[in-house]
Amino acid sequence: MFSGACGSFEEAARHSRGYDDAVIASAAGKRLSDIITSTAPVEIDGRFQQVHSAICVARDHMRKQTLSVLDVGGANGGYFFRLKPLLPATDLKWHVVETPNMVATCESIASPHITFSTEIPDNLVWDIALISGALQYVPNAYEILGRATRAAKWLILTRLPTHDGPNDQFMVQTVPAHIHEGSMPIRIFSAAKIEAAILELGTIELTWSVSLDDGAFATIPARSVGYLVNIKTR
Repeated sequence: MFSGACGSFEEAARHSRGYDDAVIASAAGKRLSDIITSTAPVEIDGRFQQVHSAICVARDHMRKQTLSVLDVGGANGGYFFRLKPLLPATDLKWHVVETPNMVATCESIASPHITFSTEIPDNLVWDIALISGALQYVPNAYEILGRATRAAKWLILTRLPTHDGPNDQFMVQTVPAHIHEGSMPIRIFSAAKIEAAILELGTIELTWSVSLDDGAFATIPARSVGYLVNIKTR
């Protein structure tokens, strides 16, 4: 799934199709339609359970029953549809920030449950910013992390690939053909560097290993981790 040892995110991008791909968006739209129209229970694996637990901790700290969530890189909004049945007493206001192709494909399918935009909206504050399996795919990762935390009170950052070296690494990730055709640049974060960046933004309340992702990163090697952060008041 991973190849190359590129000197920058931009170099990796030159050797891949990129994340803002109509094929990726189409596949996400089909999955979303299946979730909404199916009468079978929606699948919940350990990665969704970890986000559910982190949301519950943040909610209990804030003592709120209405939660607004800014889902940065949230693809088709699948987290909302998977987590809402687990939070029956909580009113969830969910907003996804995604690529133009993803928004164009999924916005009408997901309406009226959640809203979409291609940028983090200005002058709005959410209770929680969720970034799951997404920060590694944007060129300006640390800038996006800062913008997301300026727009929220808590941060859930999860499914983040990290390694023990001092610097971030850049590679090309190829999607398995049985999922869809695609490739994108990916950043493997230096664990020390990303944690230092997080600590500048707030207090780490919880950390966890996303072990279900680790098999994909075993050859790099890297591990997938998560953080719940109480964001500093600005």
